[in-house]
Amino acid sequence: MIEAILFDFDGVIRQWDESDLWTFETEANIERGTVFAVAFSKELHAPLTRGELTWAQWKDETERILVESHGAFIRPIVKRFFAFEGRIDLDMVKLIKQLPKNLRLGILTNNHDRFEEYLQRVAVAELFDAVINTHRIGVAKPEKLAYQKAVSRLSVEPENCLFVDDVEGNVDGGEAAGLKCHHFQNQTGLVEFLKKFDIQLISDSK
Repeated sequence: MIEAILFDFDGVIRQWDESDLWTFETEANIERGTVFAVAFSKELHAPLTRGELTWAQWKDETERILVESHGAFIRPIVKRFFAFEGRIDLDMVKLIKQLPKNLRLGILTNNHDRFEEYLQRVAVAELFDAVINTHRIGVAKPEKLAYQKAVSRLSVEPENCLFVDDVEGNVDGGEAAGLKCHHFQNQTGLVEFLKKFDIQLISDSK
């Protein structure tokens, strides 16, 4: 019996329009994806999501590397990149609000130390019973322990928890940890996945 649903955040609830990020670089005649490639490199992003770097250290180190490779003119581009926060998918928020009230809901996200403040600011935190930020627990998806800690926070067994993520590797990690997983691509696919477990949105069950 399904008792809980865990959602990834970025790529599921928050969306990023890459063209917005690349605009910063295009305007400065920099190859698009330059800042992203450094900021989200394994050497920087992985330690961030495990709590080994703060958001400020992540930003500063990204800037340092890019200034070394491109020159000081890139500093404003890096600043704009890190100020960009993406957008909350309001249709996904609506879907989450329509889930049966007996389900426990959680977020499992590979994120940073400013995430919880952001979640409160955009009024999304209140939708969830637990927010598991890997920065706080020292282990990130797709490592098995991240999922184990998440289901423990929701007080459910892995086999009674659904997990939704847009990254296939994270879905594989969830399955290895015993959760029932969905590789998110769109809301239609998610709704069909939920129906397999007799979970209907409240507005659809009347």
